[in-house]
Amino acid sequence: MRKKAINSKCVKKDNMDEEIIMDEEHSYFKSITDFLWYCLEFVQNNGWYFMAFIILLAYLVPKLWPHYLKWLEQRAIAAYDADIKKNPDLYKQKQEELQKARAKFQEEYEKKAKIALEKQKEKEKKILEEKQALLNNGTAGQSINSSEKPKKSKPDYNPLMGSGSGSNYRPPRRSACSGGGCG
Repeated sequence: MRKKAINSKCVKKDNMDEEIIMDEEHSYFKSITDFLWYCLEFVQNNGWYFMAFIILLAYLVPKLWPHYLKWLEQRAIAAYDADIKKNPDLYKQKQEELQKARAKFQEEYEKKAKIALEKQKEKEKKILEEKQALLNNGTAGQSINSSEKPKKSKPDYNPLMGSGSGSNYRPPRRSACSGGGCG
């Protein structure tokens, strides 16, 4: 009855606003469902094209991605060069910052190298003192490095090599006349 009233425009003004609002809400939801049905039908009809596009995309993206990254890098370099041409003080400022950063890293490296050298000297000094202590205690017959153990001589016998040097087993030669029929 509402649709009839709205279509024929014979409704009172008071009720007409309510009916138009309700009809608009109904048409909005109807248009969404129609749109969803349209999208579903489109996917059903063109699904193979979507699948082919996805496969093509999966094949081409890894091939083209490095070229894209290279292009972005060239573009950034060109933009940086253009900025430097416009503002030479910017280049000078960047170079000064770079020199400061290099000097900072160099100082840190020198500090670490100095500490490592001191540790190495302490370690050598400690080893030398241990050797001196061993020599002073009258252990001249023992080895200077107590951590090294005397090597044991290897036995001549190895069970995987056989019992001796002259008794290796070798299988007999095969001949075309097996079973004694050639002679």
